[in-house]
Amino acid sequence: MKRIIFLTISAVLIFSSVSTIKAQDDISNIFKAGVVDLNQVANGYLKPAGNCLAAGLATNWYNTAAVHKLFGFDLTIGVGAIGAPQTERMFDLTGLTNLKPTISGTTQAPTLVGTGNGVELNLMQPHFMADGTTVNPLWNNGTGKITSFVTPAGLSQYVPTASVQFTIGLPFINDVSIRYSPTVQSSVFEASMLGIGVKHNLKQWLPIVKNLPIDVAVLLAYNKLNMKYTLPTADRITPDKLVSGGLGYIPDATSSEYSTQGASMVAKAMIANLIISKKLAFFTPYLGFGVTKTNFDLTLNGNYPTLDGLVIPAGTTTPMMKVKNITNPFQVSSSEVMPNATIGLRLKILWMFSLHAEYTIQKYPIASAGFGVLIR
Repeated sequence: MKRIIFLTISAVLIFSSVSTIKAQDDISNIFKAGVVDLNQVANGYLKPAGNCLAAGLATNWYNTAAVHKLFGFDLTIGVGAIGAPQTERMFDLTGLTNLKPTISGTTQAPTLVGTGNGVELNLMQPHFMADGTTVNPLWNNGTGKITSFVTPAGLSQYVPTASVQFTIGLPFINDVSIRYSPTVQSSVFEASMLGIGVKHNLKQWLPIVKNLPIDVAVLLAYNKLNMKYTLPTADRITPDKLVSGGLGYIPDATSSEYSTQGASMVAKAMIANLIISKKLAFFTPYLGFGVTKTNFDLTLNGNYPTLDGLVIPAGTTTPMMKVKNITNPFQVSSSEVMPNATIGLRLKILWMFSLHAEYTIQKYPIASAGFGVLIR
């Protein structure tokens, strides 16, 4: 069981992990532009994928409106894929302060859940030195650049999700579902998950519906995913990675310690659904209608260097970049409230196994499937 949970949680997190590792070569370049442009690029690139990841926590909570008999139970493993709307597959480049696209007129770049290659951006020479009054001797009428880099490419239009869920029938409440994983750890990565859901038989309280050959229930569920990631030593962002082409730099005098660099992520989902199903021999079609609320927060933690303008050190005539350290330089946060409608079908195999597939229509649509072992 522990191995199954480990593999499932790893599947949930693999998309975020791969995207983080994939973007590390570009992250140090983005810091060359300063914290203002860093926030715009980071939020634009990552936020749609974060919303998809959070939406995935709300799937595969049910596959019928029927509830278990007292102490009946099932164990269900589910997988799915979440898609971002077309409008969130690109993000806006207009309004950047220190960056300018190489190709004039370029206004958009792919998000993590978009497609295509990234866009080349140039860090341009500022007109004035860091003091704001001295003209930069390298200004060159605004045509010179310090360096250039390409924004991360789109990784996939779909974000995977997975879950392991245990459900048991209890008095009064009817069904209680639990999703739990102890902390999964590696040398640079740790994650944990906790979720709980309650499904209650409504049919018993509705006189008109009580005699109809259908099952009707209401489901309330909550799921939370925590992740922490520590940048390996070789991937830490240090001042020497921010300058190129022979340009020197003056380090921040306050600190040269960058071992605290990493990221933390919290994704949450709450769902409230009315479920209707009808058992037909071995088939059970079901419908769900309700609302999903999601929250996503990704924070870049630790001490990071950024370029803070050109200076000419005393006694020299050569401009150098000034480095300024910043702590926790950006946070990507988002929340969504989405009406949803789900259509699904469960197939019972033999007497204690089942398969199900469903599709949820909402802002971030989800297609999912699952396998269950049940004793009702």
